[in-house]
Amino acid sequence: MSIMMAQPSLLLNSYSFQDLGGCGMFMDTTWNCPRNATPQNIVGWILAAYNKSPNKHLHNVVLNFHGEPGEIYVGEAVPEVMYRGHYSPAKYNMIDPSNAGVVFSALKGKSIGTIWLHSCAVAKGLRGKFVCREIALAAGCNVVAAEEDQQEYWGPLAYLVLRRGTIDDYEGPVHIWTPDGNHRRFDPNGGHWNANRRN
Repeated sequence: MSIMMAQPSLLLNSYSFQDLGGCGMFMDTTWNCPRNATPQNIVGWILAAYNKSPNKHLHNVVLNFHGEPGEIYVGEAVPEVMYRGHYSPAKYNMIDPSNAGVVFSALKGKSIGTIWLHSCAVAKGLRGKFVCREIALAAGCNVVAAEEDQQEYWGPLAYLVLRRGTIDDYEGPVHIWTPDGNHRRFDPNGGHWNANRRN
């Protein structure tokens, strides 16, 4: 099943989901992010889409990135390296407790309905819920995120299964934060969402 998004909406897609078929999800505006994307870039691209949207309004912003509790990996600061048997893991540019409020404050006062964090386990634990609340308060909009790892369709299959303007359902418990920071459990799966209707 899937979640239908009111349009105009924006999807920002991680560099790591751009292989054969990509993620297979598309909004009115869909941009694939480069490997070196930063949190500031993410907010800058949201503002660019907002400024180009009819009547300067976005119903939804979908951030489709890898995640961990309280962390969203938007790009690589340093790529992974394997040299002569020695492995150095990648270092990531991420949205986390240290920057979520500051970075997303650039969206305050803009007409943006809901930010959907389509990432694994972002809302898990106190750290995860803190980051989601910080984004909602700073941006002045709803924020939706899940506690568990997320699964997406294989890209080519998603083209057949998902209609344009939809995202695939969340796995596990899902939460929503409102612009004033209030929080509750939330079940958007299989539904139709816009910011003027509270499910």
